[in-house]
Amino acid sequence: MKAIEVVFPNSINLLCRFHINKNVGAKCKQHVVNDLQKTIDTLWMEVVWASDEVEYGQRLHQLEQACVDYSGFINYVKDTWLTPHRHRFVGAWINRVLHLGNTTTNQVESAHWKLKQMLGNSIGDMVKCWEAMNNNLRLQLGNIRASFQKSFYEVENAHVSPFYGYLRGSVSRAALRRIAEELLRVDYVGTNRQICGCTLRTSYGLPCACELGRYRVGGIPIPIDAVHVHWRKLTMEVELEKGEDDGSEVDMTAAMDELWRRFRSLDVVGKRALRSRASQSSQRQSQPSQTSKKIKLSKKQPQFIVQFPNHIRSYIEDVVNVESDGNCGFRVIASLHGYGEDGWSMVRRELGLELIDKDRSTLYDKLFSNRLSAVRESLMIESFGSQPPEKWMSLPDMGYLIANRYNVVLVCLGNPCITFFPMTSSHSPNVSIYCIGFVNQNHWVQVNMKEGFPLPPVTLDWKKFRSHIATTWMLGFAGRMQHWQLLTPVLA
Repeated sequence: MKAIEVVFPNSINLLCRFHINKNVGAKCKQHVVNDLQKTIDTLWMEVVWASDEVEYGQRLHQLEQACVDYSGFINYVKDTWLTPHRHRFVGAWINRVLHLGNTTTNQVESAHWKLKQMLGNSIGDMVKCWEAMNNNLRLQLGNIRASFQKSFYEVENAHVSPFYGYLRGSVSRAALRRIAEELLRVDYVGTNRQICGCTLRTSYGLPCACELGRYRVGGIPIPIDAVHVHWRKLTMEVELEKGEDDGSEVDMTAAMDELWRRFRSLDVVGKRALRSRASQSSQRQSQPSQTSKKIKLSKKQPQFIVQFPNHIRSYIEDVVNVESDGNCGFRVIASLHGYGEDGWSMVRRELGLELIDKDRSTLYDKLFSNRLSAVRESLMIESFGSQPPEKWMSLPDMGYLIANRYNVVLVCLGNPCITFFPMTSSHSPNVSIYCIGFVNQNHWVQVNMKEGFPLPPVTLDWKKFRSHIATTWMLGFAGRMQHWQLLTPVLA
C-alpha cells in the first residue's frame, strides 16, 4: 500500500473485504459473548455494504449502540479499519470506483491454492514445477473457454426478451444476470438518477436502473455499447500490437480483427448464421474441380418478372428467389451485401443498430415519429423459424435504414417503385445499387439489373428529411431518373 501511494499516487487501492471481515469476525469472538456475536456480525456487514455516507453513519451508530459494553471490539473496528481505510472497502466509497465486482482477492488466492495442490511440495525440480504450472494454466483456460462458450450459445429464460437482443451471445452471462437483477428496480426507480444512485453503471460498467428505465420508455433494446468491454471479452485471443509482424508473408491481422469484431457484435442467431455461411463457403471450395464446368442454370423466373412494370422488364437480367419464411426481405439484402442468404439475422441486427445510431437518432425521430417503436420492434425476433407479418420487411421504413446503414442505393420494384438514396452522405460514383422486387403481395426477391437501368423516384419523406449534402445523389442520378419518367407515361 505504501509503494502504491508513491509509485501510483492517483490510483485507487481497494482492500480485500473477505480478509477484513474474517479479521473482524475473529476479533468479535474474542470480545463479544456468544449470544450477541451473530447480531453484531450482521450489523458489521450492514456497515460494510452501506450504499452511501448517510446510510454508513446510521449503520455505524447502530453498531456502536450494540457494542456499548464491548469497547475493545468497537475501538479495534474503528481504529484499525474504518477510520483509516473505510474508503478502501466500504460500499459508500468503493461504489464510486469501477471495480467490476472485484472486491476481494479470493480468485487469485484460489488459483494459488490450486497451484500448490499440483506442486505437492517445495522440493520438486524445475521440470516438475513447470509441468504443474502448465497443467494448472491449461485447466484454468479450459474452464474459462467453457464459460465463454456458454455465454455464446446458451440463453437463460430471463434473457430471451427482445430487450436483451443486442447482448445475447456478445456479453457474459454474469453481466446479463446483474442487468436482469437491476431491471427489477426500474419499477420504483423509473428514470430518476438520484433515486437510482447509478451504482451498477459506476462500479460494474453496466446499465443501471435509471438507464434501463430510459431504454424501456423509449422501446429501445439495451445497446451493446452500454456494456463495458470487460463483459464483452469472450475470447482468450490476444490482439497483435500495431505494426507487429505475425511471421507470415501476407498479414491478415486487420481482416481477421474486423471479422472477429463483427462476429462479437452479433447475437446468437447472427453468430450461427455467420458460422453456417463460413461452413458453406468451405464446402464449396472443397468440391471437385469439375463442378466449375457445370452449365450455369438461368435464374430468370417469368412468374415474378411479369409482376414488374412493363417498361422495366427489358432491363432485368434475372431474378433470384429466396426462402419464404417471413425473413425473405432481409435474406435478399443479406445476399446482395455479401453475407449470403443465411445472413438475414445479421441484417436485422445491423438495421436495429442503425436505428439507434447516435449520429442519426434525430433524423429517425423526425422520419418515423410515433412509429419509431413499431419500426424497432419489427426488427427484433426471439427465435429462428417463420416470422409473423409484423416482423416482415416493409417499405418505405426499411428502405431508409438499408440505404443509410450500408451507404447504398436501394431500388424497389413493386407497387409503387421507389429509389432510396443515403440521407446523410454525399453522392459516390462507385456506389453499389441493390435492386429488390416485391411479388405475390407477400414476398421479396433479388432482381439483378442491366447496367445503367432507369431509376424510379424517391419518396416525399426522403426529400423532406434528407441532409443538404444528400441532394448530390439526385444530381448524380438525374439522367437515370429522368429516363424512368420518360418511359412511364408512354408504356404505363
